[in-house]
Amino acid sequence: KGSFAAAVFPSGRGGMSMENWNKRVRRTCVGVLLLALLLRLGGSGPMAAQDAENAAAFFLYLQTGRVAKPTGRTDQPAVTVPTETQPTTVFTFPTAPLEDGPLSFAASDLEGIEIKNGSTYEPDFGALLEAPVSLDFSGEEPRILIIHTHATESYTMEPGWEYTASSDYRTLDPEYNMIRVGEAITRVLEEAGIPVLHDTTLNDYPSYNGSYDRTRENIERYLEQYPSIQMVIDVHRDAVELMEGGQMATSATVNGKPAAQVMFVMGSDEGGLTHPDWQQNLSWALKLQVQMERQYPGLTRPLSLRPERYNEHATPGSVLLEVGTAGDTLQRAILAGEAFAHTLVSVIQGLDLR
Repeated sequence: KGSFAAAVFPSGRGGMSMENWNKRVRRTCVGVLLLALLLRLGGSGPMAAQDAENAAAFFLYLQTGRVAKPTGRTDQPAVTVPTETQPTTVFTFPTAPLEDGPLSFAASDLEGIEIKNGSTYEPDFGALLEAPVSLDFSGEEPRILIIHTHATESYTMEPGWEYTASSDYRTLDPEYNMIRVGEAITRVLEEAGIPVLHDTTLNDYPSYNGSYDRTRENIERYLEQYPSIQMVIDVHRDAVELMEGGQMATSATVNGKPAAQVMFVMGSDEGGLTHPDWQQNLSWALKLQVQMERQYPGLTRPLSLRPERYNEHATPGSVLLEVGTAGDTLQRAILAGEAFAHTLVSVIQGLDLR
């Protein structure tokens, strides 16, 4: 948001080197010339419509040098994460030691977690925690899909991790929004040999309204192409504004390092949308919640059960995961995301689901 000039020439270099600044100036000049040529040759019809749809990608290039690439959709840009330019993350760590033998869950384990039931339903949480898991994570076909309904959500900036904001606590830059957290989760799962897909579509840009519908359409396309998918993880970050102003931050410690906390938001059919397997989704999330507290005490916020569906009807293993809040930093969120991913690996392996 803001003027064209502000987008092309942001105030202040934030410590940018002269070489990088000169690159940005050259890139901007070339971009302006190309835009002028497009406008001169443009007009109406499909080409003009395509130009309008790619405007967000064009401005992202002017500001950052990164190229937004389409994924076959004509209404939303998707982005490719240029890993070679990402700030170094030092949070890769081994999975915390587990108990001997296969994992087991008992109703008494609920004493170690907190649940906030925002629905009128009263499920038997103990029975759901103890229920067997029918998910199958074996084979070489994709088993997990990571997606972002609100991909542009971002965190509080810290020195060395500044980004260009598209609005308050939001950015189109995939190195600093939820796509970066999804990449961290993806990396841990891939290192464990679990086939995973990471969709980087900006489902909430340029329009926030309808983002869940666009995500649902995306999920349906993936499931049609990869019916092997057992679990969809919709990765968000929360936002809690404090009464005195500013954003609340969460606090956890993972392997001696400060981290954000994570929270499951689990849906139901109370809102009127079809969701026959919502208790199966909840059973799976309860197991992950309990195991996270076993491995990383204090990592979780209360699991939230709500009337809305949140697209979790797509697979019996679907979850909505809130990684930190707007008051947290990206580094703390990445660490929390990695801890969640390690826990997921532990549960898959410990329950012999492969």
